[in-house]
Amino acid sequence: MAAGLLALFLAAAMAGSAAAQFSVPEILSTHQVVLPNAADPTAGAGGSGFKATIEVSNLMGVGYVGVDATLTSTLGPMTANRELTIRLTPIDRHLPADRAIATEFPLTFPQGQTQAVLSRSCPKWTIGNSYRIEIVEDGSPLKPYTAEVGNPFPGYAIQSPATVLPNELICNFLLVDTDPKPIAKPADAISFDRPGRSVISRRSPSLQTVTLQRLPSDWRLLRDLDCIVIQGDRLIQGDRLDTPTPAQTGGTATAERQAIEAIRDWVLMGGTLVVLQAPDASQLARSLRLKLLQRKQEDEVFAAQITSVASTMRETLESYREALRRVAESSPVVESAEDSPSPPTPTVLSLPVGGSDPMAGMRTPLRGRFTEKQLAATGQWIEASEASTRAFESDWKQGYRRSVGGGQVVGIPAESIDLLLAVDLLETLIGYRCSPMLARGVDPMMGDFRSRRWLIPGVAEPPVYTFMGILTLFVLLVGPVAYRWTTRGHRSHLMFLIAPALALVTTAAMFAYSIVSDGFGTTVRVRQLTWIDGASGDAIERTRSTLFSGISPRTGLRFAGDAEVMAYPNGGQQRWRDLRSEVGEVRLHADIDSDDQRLDAAFLPSRTQTQFVTHQIRRGVGTLSINGLQPFDSSGQVPNARSIELSSSLPFELRDLVVCSPDGRYWSAENIKAGETASADWIPKTQDASKLLGRLYTRHRPVGAVTESGRSQGNRRIRDLVLFINKEISRNGLVVTDGVFEHWLNESLFIRGELPPGMFIGIGSASPDAVAIADADQVASVRYVMGTLQ
Repeated sequence: MAAGLLALFLAAAMAGSAAAQFSVPEILSTHQVVLPNAADPTAGAGGSGFKATIEVSNLMGVGYVGVDATLTSTLGPMTANRELTIRLTPIDRHLPADRAIATEFPLTFPQGQTQAVLSRSCPKWTIGNSYRIEIVEDGSPLKPYTAEVGNPFPGYAIQSPATVLPNELICNFLLVDTDPKPIAKPADAISFDRPGRSVISRRSPSLQTVTLQRLPSDWRLLRDLDCIVIQGDRLIQGDRLDTPTPAQTGGTATAERQAIEAIRDWVLMGGTLVVLQAPDASQLARSLRLKLLQRKQEDEVFAAQITSVASTMRETLESYREALRRVAESSPVVESAEDSPSPPTPTVLSLPVGGSDPMAGMRTPLRGRFTEKQLAATGQWIEASEASTRAFESDWKQGYRRSVGGGQVVGIPAESIDLLLAVDLLETLIGYRCSPMLARGVDPMMGDFRSRRWLIPGVAEPPVYTFMGILTLFVLLVGPVAYRWTTRGHRSHLMFLIAPALALVTTAAMFAYSIVSDGFGTTVRVRQLTWIDGASGDAIERTRSTLFSGISPRTGLRFAGDAEVMAYPNGGQQRWRDLRSEVGEVRLHADIDSDDQRLDAAFLPSRTQTQFVTHQIRRGVGTLSINGLQPFDSSGQVPNARSIELSSSLPFELRDLVVCSPDGRYWSAENIKAGETASADWIPKTQDASKLLGRLYTRHRPVGAVTESGRSQGNRRIRDLVLFINKEISRNGLVVTDGVFEHWLNESLFIRGELPPGMFIGIGSASPDAVAIADADQVASVRYVMGTLQ
């Protein structure tokens, strides 16, 4: 017994020690392999006639994995086309193991060429860092072209989501071609404990630096980043976004241009971009080809947040100054370290939060612990920090904050960023969007009960009333009909045969009806949110699709090649600690090429409602504009317009349209057809516009029987990761479960009942290409189209 307890104690101690060493790889971290492996004796001198350099990125977290491959011939130009496939297979430990996806990337090495290049991204719905890379030809792996990358995370790490999902709980900052300039603290200055931070999370943020050329060209690989800091001239020099793309002029986009395009798309999807030495907001908007939305209320909140951060820092520095003064007054100062009886021990002055005595943190007497040099260096550091705080407040109050799509752009005139202060401010601005899972509004690993809010009505449900009718008919046939018929003919013994026969027929009828009633085809319900940028006509979309198939389609599912695809499992039953992590046979397979992401039939089980959430960028969708809007005359001397003319260049019809013109007036139109103009009537009362917006939302509100779970403190009982993350980073009780765009829709239409000036919203039909199965029947679908006016 004692030996067993000792073993358990030692195992726990070793796990605790190892836990301190485990860390999740940095965002954008890469692994590179060169095949055939020269160290492999089976590879041969030249392999199969080519050398492959393959780089994979973002292997650990949930999201998308980047794959970049360069194949170079070792035998001169290819004499014939070679149809190859790069296969990426999860191995070792992934959480949860049943969501692991094996992905194949078809690649053609053209005849007459000496090099072939591939750049793709593939979905990943697990936590894991270990993969096998293979190159396949004619259905069989080429033996010399196999390698394993990454390392399996230790089993103890899955005890808490915070260990393996830190990117969901902290803010991740990326500095592009710029360096922070913090106030350097002298080595001999006294150290202070910093008071509690007034930010989203008590955890320290993550900081990375990178050059623009090293950024990926796919916004999906930037999802785990919460804030990107970049110099203004890097956005407007060279390949400008407001000029025609190189593809339009027959050229090839540079790496910098592709990276800036990726940053732009990432901002539209919910990212926060900080531009240093920023031009004025209108010039920056033209450079980015974005309509930056300004709201007076948000400007006031932004200014108040800057003041709050600066004031908190000044109060902290004043506490430091007071502590320093009391140290100097209450203890004799040692002239130098050499003259002291014993070397002074480095001391940390703890400053408790809430106005407590700053000296309360000292556990031993202060007498003789600090030299004159230490006190002087500390005083100089406090003065430098105060000057830095004044500069921070001045620079940021000269800046601006603008909303765009699901994200925001902040421009400041400073050349560098003071992370000590800016982090607190930016974490407050970023809010719940510091979690990619909350920004997407979907957890592809465990799922939750909220998936029931958007089910296909009447499908995969027991036909209660039909069954009641069949059973009633059975009772009538067995009772009054059969029994009376047999007794009148003195053949009541036949009931022993008739009753089981009718029961068998009834059971078969009920079973057949339950199968036939749902059909054997595919039915889909789509909830599509389209946000249109009025400056460029580009759109960002969030599509939530619920699919039901009587027979799982052999061709599988097809999604756009540039879409972010996430499964939305019906969860809430399984606990975090019960998830299986050891990868055995991988049952989910995907093929990714330049145009499509094809998921095999295993992603859509027969006779099961299965949900997916996708996010996608659509280029050049179109715009909506107001023609000839006259300023409102409050004096009444000039008659104000009772209607306006709207022009649409959109390729689809809009219904139930509500427009808030730049001067804050509301207008409504029943419909406006694709590419046409229509008249919109003025809504004089704001209350009427608010009611109209509220009905627009409630008419298509996702509602269903939902049981919330996972609110327990203990990790053993976590059944809902989205609620767990909300609880960890929530401020003021804010809970966001459905993503950036659904949250905006609910807040604007249902809760506040207002649109920002210069915006519109309407209803349209779900686009055909939003459906993963081409011949699926759409039912109870809706498409919200919103955005900024041109």
